[in-house]
Amino acid sequence: MPENINFLSAFLEKRKALPIYTSLVNTFSKNIIHNSNNYSKKQLYYITDFPSYLKAEAISENWKTNVINSYKGSVILLDNYTNTNDYLKKKFKTPKRFRIYKSKLETSFNIEYKSYFGNISKDNYDYLFSEFYKMLKNRFLEKEERNDDLTRWKDYYEMAYPLINNKEAVLFVIYNDKTPISCYLNLLNQNTIYGYIKSYDIDYSKFSIGFISFLQQLQWCFENNIKVYDLLKGNYPYKNKLIDEEFYYQKHIIYNSKSLLSTYTANVLALKLQTYYGIIKILKNLNIDILYRKFSNFIYRRKIDKTMTNILVENVFDISTKDLIKIDLNNNDYSFLKRVVYKFLYHYDESLKSIEVFNLKNDLSTFYVKGTKQIQQIKVR
Repeated sequence: MPENINFLSAFLEKRKALPIYTSLVNTFSKNIIHNSNNYSKKQLYYITDFPSYLKAEAISENWKTNVINSYKGSVILLDNYTNTNDYLKKKFKTPKRFRIYKSKLETSFNIEYKSYFGNISKDNYDYLFSEFYKMLKNRFLEKEERNDDLTRWKDYYEMAYPLINNKEAVLFVIYNDKTPISCYLNLLNQNTIYGYIKSYDIDYSKFSIGFISFLQQLQWCFENNIKVYDLLKGNYPYKNKLIDEEFYYQKHIIYNSKSLLSTYTANVLALKLQTYYGIIKILKNLNIDILYRKFSNFIYRRKIDKTMTNILVENVFDISTKDLIKIDLNNNDYSFLKRVVYKFLYHYDESLKSIEVFNLKNDLSTFYVKGTKQIQQIKVR
């Protein structure tokens, strides 16, 4: 049987020596990222999630490699740009709008941007990862979709702390009044950064906080001489606007051709994989993968306990405060109001500190948010 090695897990998460490659060269950055003479006595290896932009050399000419393309990945080649502003100008027709998103967020809240790289205390790490998990869980509960990162959270928690302190990972955080509202964990190898896990507080979704976090990361990359940003797997419309190149994640079946058993096993496994991905390609052309994903999410949604809240918003001209009770949004009893109040801040360029939120005394399902420019009535049903 082959020895199974997930390349990303072994190389980036666990920082293990790879037993079968004598060298690996990043063809984008031109860096040698692995060089070793530690050979294994195994005769057959099955390597998954191997980026095709890496040029690999095996132990000797007796070793052969069957290569199967699996899923597409994508990269941003930062050497093509001088800084974040140059990137935005070259990638988007109206780059000004991204600065507007950031300006609106900073107008509405007391925002702080932090990157943890080389130094994070265990207490702070534990707190941030706990909030990170809540954000990720809430986001996918709202989307009513499964998320594989949640199932691996214990692994991520255990591996990320030493990597951050060893400058092999960086945790980007956006705070509002010392409360994290966005977290993004990236792993590093030399001058290539890998976008690993991300999430944000869904109450702030109106502010395009995911993209603001991306700009935070880009700026850090330019300041730290990062040449390649690997966005990993996934072909999504938003990614297509950001990237410079696509590549394939590959499966490598590496075997000693002097061993008849290893040669036979490797070729059988390669044939199975080629058939599998050939079928996958046909199904994708028929959009069967979309139907499968919808069906899978439908089954998942049936397992979720959902409480539906219907919120109606209406602009009003005036209110009488004698009929109202002032409330604190930080009180968990009113957390369901945060998103609609934050939308109010976004639309009217208000600060959280400059508004007031009230509850109607005789109707506890009716609320008001009063800013310097506008008043809105919020009815919860």
